[in-house]
Amino acid sequence: MEKLEREAVRIDVVVPLEVRIISEEELENSMARVVGDVPLFSYIPLKDTMDEALNNWLKLINAKLDYLINLLTREKEGFNKLSYQKVNLSEKGLRFSSETPFEIGKLVEIKIVLDLYQPLGFYLYGKILRCEKKEKNYEVALEFINLPTHIKEKIGFFILNKERELIREKKVK
Repeated sequence: MEKLEREAVRIDVVVPLEVRIISEEELENSMARVVGDVPLFSYIPLKDTMDEALNNWLKLINAKLDYLINLLTREKEGFNKLSYQKVNLSEKGLRFSSETPFEIGKLVEIKIVLDLYQPLGFYLYGKILRCEKKEKNYEVALEFINLPTHIKEKIGFFILNKERELIREKKVK
């Protein structure tokens, strides 16, 4: 039997997740996007004052404001109410467990939170490739569609950081 090589690195991780079926019309009017991503240097850079302590306080206050804006934005979009679920994630798609079956070929909207430099909410879109009965639940696999490069890169960055964490944990043991 020929062994298939995967095109993308995959990782098992527990993340807040919600998946719902959408229509083709809904997909046409939707774009994969990040919620709560305040660019790190989005504010107007302040000229450093002569007082280094004051400079540090201003930078700290700016960082806290960015964090709070991110938090409130994610809360408004409902990302804080998502339940945690173990998934298998790659830059190309997602595999997860579901109590209900999904029809192959159906389109879905995925709400997921990934912890990059701060927790970020993502609206992603996908197409169901596989749905198999496994004990009590269904194992569902989907491929991402309409995924902009900058979001694909954020997912890749998340996976890379999780892999580094796993390697560090193994070295400590």
